[in-house]
Amino acid sequence: MKKITVLQMATAGILGGLSMVLGLVPAVGFIPVPTPAGSATTMHIPAILGGIIGGPVVGALVGLVFGTFSFVRSTSPLFKDPLIAFGPRILIGVVAYYAFVAAKHKVTRPLVTGILGLTIARLTYEMVGTFNANYAKSAGPSAAATSFHQLTAQTWFAWTSAIVLGALVAAFVYGVARRDNAAPALAAIAGTLTNTVGVLGLISWRFHWPAKAAVLVGLTHGLPEMLVAVILVVPIYRAVRLAVPRAFE
Repeated sequence: MKKITVLQMATAGILGGLSMVLGLVPAVGFIPVPTPAGSATTMHIPAILGGIIGGPVVGALVGLVFGTFSFVRSTSPLFKDPLIAFGPRILIGVVAYYAFVAAKHKVTRPLVTGILGLTIARLTYEMVGTFNANYAKSAGPSAAATSFHQLTAQTWFAWTSAIVLGALVAAFVYGVARRDNAAPALAAIAGTLTNTVGVLGLISWRFHWPAKAAVLVGLTHGLPEMLVAVILVVPIYRAVRLAVPRAFE
């Protein structure tokens, strides 16, 4: 393993400090939401930046800070499990780095956006099915829920909404991930998915969560977190590249 440079140590320190700020400021690093997971996060963003700016070791160190805050502050047994709290978070920056490197290849952009579009389409279809299954079990559903059920119960609507949403997400990512934006955008997506899929996959395995519940949480948290990551990581990367070109030599 190559020795960590002074620049990498400084990058790890700055982004680790930013992670601490996000973790300590209420409702910034962990945003309370009314879902089973209890909160959405922005703390994956410094880990992604650590990976693409400083390399996999820096990304892992910044992710470790994220994992520590998750483990210490959580009142849920889900994140008191060290494997769940630390494992995916340490890997965020590592995966982001290798996605950043892989994005240099021409085939990566259409391949990743195609896979992402198909994944979103599939998850959307599953979410519609989950809603209708829960609606059938509910007592006294609201008028809005009843109206939505009448629409989503139509087979054509489930498939159409899945295809349209998958295509829109793929088109958005493909449009953003062009020229100098490609590498940081795909790294942001890969890092976010590492956190979302890693955490929910481990929770499903260790706490026997139903797969459909994990998919629902993944959609409600993962998609907004991925969008925020792309929006923030791309301009920050470009600004750092202009200000400190040595970081990318």
